[in-house]
Amino acid sequence: MAGSEEVKVMATKLFKPEIIPELIWKIIQAFPLTLTLAVGSLILGLIMALGIAVLCLRAPKVPRSIANGYIHFIRGIPTLILIYLLYLGFPQLMKGLGVDMSGVDKRVYLVVIFALAVSANFAELMRSSYLSVDNGQQEAALAAGMTARQGFQRIVLPQAFAVALPSLGNYIIMLFKLTSLGFVVGVVDLMGKTRILINLTYGSRRLETYLALAVIYWALCFVLERLNKLLIKRYTRGRKDLAERGAVQ
Repeated sequence: MAGSEEVKVMATKLFKPEIIPELIWKIIQAFPLTLTLAVGSLILGLIMALGIAVLCLRAPKVPRSIANGYIHFIRGIPTLILIYLLYLGFPQLMKGLGVDMSGVDKRVYLVVIFALAVSANFAELMRSSYLSVDNGQQEAALAAGMTARQGFQRIVLPQAFAVALPSLGNYIIMLFKLTSLGFVVGVVDLMGKTRILINLTYGSRRLETYLALAVIYWALCFVLERLNKLLIKRYTRGRKDLAERGAVQ
């Protein structure tokens, strides 16, 4: 009996779940930076992906091959290696060319790096979603008297967006989790704050702190997933309503 009591006492000392709520509150203070990185990377990544997708679909052979090569290259590189290449290697290369990049903010590097990391997936998603719409849709729009631009905006784009929306939501969630790698360059995001708290306790509360971080990421990703499903549901319902009105008219 004495031995089992000692084990319980030892376990209590090793793991204190009651401090997890306090740790969650401390870690969540760094959420604004994580959100900034995610939103900035998302916007930049979508812009880059649009250009790449257009090249893959409309450009001549050489630019199209370059765009396809970019997609394969970026998708094949771990994001952590991409961080080391661009945050450590690129400034060194530019310094050799006489350009000092020491004044560039770490957050700028991370936004660009994360945007690059997701742009390839976004571009492939845009390309495949566009190709999923039958060519007859655009031809029907032209036959109805629409211009090519009107046909794309009113007929092709809504259908392509409906195809892309589920995967787009998953990629956004992936991007949000990807920002946890920002700690390697020293930014105090959610992961960076977690490591600071662990160091302050000399690693004695490592398990509780990482559990607190896991709960935060799970909760935020759950919210994003629910929002994505709600958007899909409303967008699909809206398109059905428009189709029914058009059929009645």
